[in-house]
Amino acid sequence: MKFKKLILISIFVFVLLMANTVMTFAATYEWSLASVLPESHPVHSSLEFFAERVNQNTDGEVEITIFAGGQLGEEQDYIEGLQLGTVDMAKVSSAPLGQFSESLQVLSLPFIFRDIDHQHAVVRGPIGKNLMADLEDHGFKGLSFFDAGFRSVTNTVRPIRKPEDLEGLQIRVMGSQPLIETINAFGATAVPMGQGEVYVALQQGVIDGWENNIPTVLTFNMQEVAEYYSYTRHVSIPDILIMRNDLFADLDEETKAAIMDAAEATAIYQSSIWGDYVGQAKKKLKEEGMIFNEVDNIKDFQKVVTPIYEKYGQQIPNGEQLIESIVNYE
Repeated sequence: MKFKKLILISIFVFVLLMANTVMTFAATYEWSLASVLPESHPVHSSLEFFAERVNQNTDGEVEITIFAGGQLGEEQDYIEGLQLGTVDMAKVSSAPLGQFSESLQVLSLPFIFRDIDHQHAVVRGPIGKNLMADLEDHGFKGLSFFDAGFRSVTNTVRPIRKPEDLEGLQIRVMGSQPLIETINAFGATAVPMGQGEVYVALQQGVIDGWENNIPTVLTFNMQEVAEYYSYTRHVSIPDILIMRNDLFADLDEETKAAIMDAAEATAIYQSSIWGDYVGQAKKKLKEEGMIFNEVDNIKDFQKVVTPIYEKYGQQIPNGEQLIESIVNYE
């Protein structure tokens, strides 16, 4: 009889332990994080850093799986997925998010940042926090801004030294209206196109060039299909690490703080490795035959985009004040 009781007690204890284990597993959050960039890109290592930091900060309660290299589609797909609840987190350019939050379009205006230090001061300060807050009304929680480098024109035809050199060229751009208008103002024809289509489009002559930063040129092997890289440095559009706002809102304060701490640390880590990789990537591209050149006078490019500032100063809520505050931010 005592033996039977002992067995029953053992079974009862086992069931309790198993129930507790199930509850522990059920409490773990498993989230997806989408990125168009392959694992070879320096930003991917930053996403890995973020995932590991979140896991550590939450004592293993949050596990993030990174879907790199466009496994979940293009950035527009991620944005829609975040709203539909099919994607939990994503690294996207701030440019396409401007279709939801007009104030974010200011980050895509040509030549608005003097240099990377100026950009850091803006996006990591009160202005950046306000821009992030605007996203919440559209279902997104902004976690941190990432460096995405100054974008310049790569093409198959000739070095670009003045705006007139762009006349007649078809240049691929992201789906950003300010960016489209910038390339058109230079005299080229802007062609919105997904990142995954660019290589073949250049190879087949559908487009003559694209504009992007040096690391991304190397990551996607564009030196194989385009010879010239001209330092127009017309925009530096930061990336944003975002997640579903409803997902974030449902978390307890401790978990929210753990995620934000990880995001802040990741932004610093990402910018620390970005500069070194730019130099390495340029060296590799030159070795493989890409030709780099400076433009004759950057003021010639700045002059032709003046109407874009006037337009968005009127179109963006409090646009003139916002633009002025960024331009003059120290």
